[in-house]
Amino acid sequence: MHKLLHQLVLPVIFLLLNAAAMGQTNPIAKGHPKFLGNIYSNAQRAGFTNYWNQVAPENAGKWGSVEASRDVMNWTELDAAYKLAKDNNLPFRFHVLLWGNQQPAWIENLPAAEQLEEIKEWFAAVAQRYPAIDLLEVVNEPINDPPGSAGNGGGNYINALGGTGASNYDWIVTSFRLARQYFPTTKLMLNEFNIINNTSNLNKYLQIIDLLKAENLLDAVGFQGHAFSTKNTPAFTITNNINLLAATGLPVYVTEMDIDGLNDNIQLTEYQRVFPLFWDHEAIKGVTLWGFRPGLWRDAQGAYLITTNGTERPALTWLRQYVSKSALGIKKAPIQGLAIYPNPIKNKNITISGLKRNTSVKVYDVLGNLVQKEQTLKPGEQEFAINLPSGLYLLHLESEKEQAVQKLIIE
Repeated sequence: MHKLLHQLVLPVIFLLLNAAAMGQTNPIAKGHPKFLGNIYSNAQRAGFTNYWNQVAPENAGKWGSVEASRDVMNWTELDAAYKLAKDNNLPFRFHVLLWGNQQPAWIENLPAAEQLEEIKEWFAAVAQRYPAIDLLEVVNEPINDPPGSAGNGGGNYINALGGTGASNYDWIVTSFRLARQYFPTTKLMLNEFNIINNTSNLNKYLQIIDLLKAENLLDAVGFQGHAFSTKNTPAFTITNNINLLAATGLPVYVTEMDIDGLNDNIQLTEYQRVFPLFWDHEAIKGVTLWGFRPGLWRDAQGAYLITTNGTERPALTWLRQYVSKSALGIKKAPIQGLAIYPNPIKNKNITISGLKRNTSVKVYDVLGNLVQKEQTLKPGEQEFAINLPSGLYLLHLESEKEQAVQKLIIE
């Protein structure tokens, strides 16, 4: 019977996956309380809303892209990104007001007072044109790439914003004060890379966060999840550093995630290792991938998830399956009075109490794989055997009206 069921179900699964690869699917994180988004550009727009439910412009929102010539604004691609978000009721993150890269060359050698006036004009223009920005990156990469140098789009306008000052970061505080003035109802955020893998950078970042929090200028914290930050970084280190960001009390967002993959298996394995650390963390409210089709920033490293012929790579297929499992019963009420003990488990038996109706129980490993056959438990207190090796697992309980997910440790 099991073999026959396998023969019947597998073709259906492959049909569904092929349909998804052709764009016949909903956004991967539809119905989930956190978003899984992506960047908008001409290269990334095909089938965007079939996969992603949040939008960030890749390059179109950078000051140098909009105002390469003084007082001549090119909003075309930024308008398209904003329209895509608003037409489909998707969150829109503006990337980015101020940065030490891709800034207008003409501003670099202006007097400081004139630079400040231009910065204000830039803020005012964005605020007027895009009144419904959901998340606004005020400053990008303040530690690793501040706008303090001339040449190569470096901006060279830190002194116009007050310089480093007594705090070493006065210019950042000034930037956020201006942003609060021009965007009074918009959530303001900070963004940086090499945070979850570098303690020195993280400590500096936390110092900046504290300065902004002291004046109620910061509403969210972003960190980039590029492969060069996560590769070879232990899971414990990543999680511990996310915990330190979470301790600020602000919502945390993964702003730029990609995983290199010149080889399908290498990319898949690394997605399976890293993505759950982000997606399953309670403080993280959304993850934005930095491209999914060829034509993205890390093409040479194979960071795309769909090939040039339109085929989904294994990492994308796994990503959909993992997020779907993590959202099981997400719109249902929690199971009130639920108790599961002991945990950690030593003899591979647990007691589940507080069930009010027939409830299905499934056990997944941390990679999202179903590792123990589904069972149905009756109302009341039930014994449940966990026949698995030592490790961390997720216990999913779901009834017609309720759901719960519980982490289990088997010793």
